[in-house]
Amino acid sequence: MNPIPGDASVMHIGHRATSLRGGPQGDAVIAIGAGEIADSVFRHSPPSALEIEQAIDRVEDALTASGLRHGERGDVVIDDPQLHAVLELGGARLRASRDEVERLFAELASATPGRIAFGDDGLAGRDAAARLLILRECLHHLGYQGVRHTAPPVR
Repeated sequence: MNPIPGDASVMHIGHRATSLRGGPQGDAVIAIGAGEIADSVFRHSPPSALEIEQAIDRVEDALTASGLRHGERGDVVIDDPQLHAVLELGGARLRASRDEVERLFAELASATPGRIAFGDDGLAGRDAAARLLILRECLHHLGYQGVRHTAPPVR
């Protein structure tokens, strides 16, 4: 397993909630998850511009309700195979910067519903798009610098 830096938070994007453990803010739960966005907002794959805006509004509302504020934070660490694949994390590449996540999100936002130009690597799926959107919004609004890969613990 890759070590988790002391200023990092471990993020888990669930079906109905997103949790952050550790890091400067301590533990927190954000009341929105990938399943909620994929099931109730994203009707197209890839999602339309309007669907993306609606999802951003929902995530921003959940972030505000969580009480978390923007601050200087390190990275978020994820153990999420879909996001690992989307961000091409693994092997020698264990980190993506906030700017890299933003560029990938811009690619998603510019994709046209019904066209698979963006989805050759699996990102056209609504759940993966929802995960990327939540990650992007957390990085942007909470002040995280990037995202790191971590392998699941060996049992």
